[in-house]
Amino acid sequence: MTLSPPSRFPNPASTRENLMNTFLNMHAKRFITALICSLCLFAFSSASATTILGMDIDKVAADAEFVFEGSVINSETRQDNNSGIISTYVTFQINDIIKGDYIGDSVELKFMGGVFNGQIVQVSGMRIPEMDEQGIYFVESMSQDLINPLIGWSQGHFIIVDDSGTRRISTAGNQPVLDVEAVSSIPSSIKRPLSTVEGNTDIATGVMTQTSSIMVKRALTVEEFKSRITSLLAN
Repeated sequence: MTLSPPSRFPNPASTRENLMNTFLNMHAKRFITALICSLCLFAFSSASATTILGMDIDKVAADAEFVFEGSVINSETRQDNNSGIISTYVTFQINDIIKGDYIGDSVELKFMGGVFNGQIVQVSGMRIPEMDEQGIYFVESMSQDLINPLIGWSQGHFIIVDDSGTRRISTAGNQPVLDVEAVSSIPSSIKRPLSTVEGNTDIATGVMTQTSSIMVKRALTVEEFKSRITSLLAN
């Protein structure tokens, strides 16, 4: 009887098959992991961008560090060299200061998101002031690096519209502002509880609006609106 010596090396075809399976399994696992991480990041970004706490107009005015009437004179998108984050830097001509101490006739505010070298970054719930826009802006902080520098996002963003030569106020969602009333004195037992809002069109409690933009003739003038805000700050 002739005995064959034991093979010292595995079958080449079998080895190639095992290596291929290992390679595919590794890349499949990496792909699935990357996909899950991307989905989680997307969900987190969407949730964090749209989960804004509803505010009273009293608190919007009281907690804003800087409130001014202005117009957009420049808008520039830049990418941070270290983080890679894309942001839009909006420069406003300051026409009137309602609250705060600021020296200068213009101010630059940074809003996360924008278009840079073909890359588009959109933050859900974000409304970045556009070129030539005029409005009244409630800035949360002049020193902190925030996603949106306007307090309460749309709740601190009001647009000035021209009504046959009369400047009137509408919300960021283009709803004419009919009046502004203090709500801080309302007992908490009967006050409507605060809730989360979308961020781009929601309105602070105490701001009375008309849903149709064609009713702009009923809206407060710019001076009337500023007077209401000044009264809130005085109380």
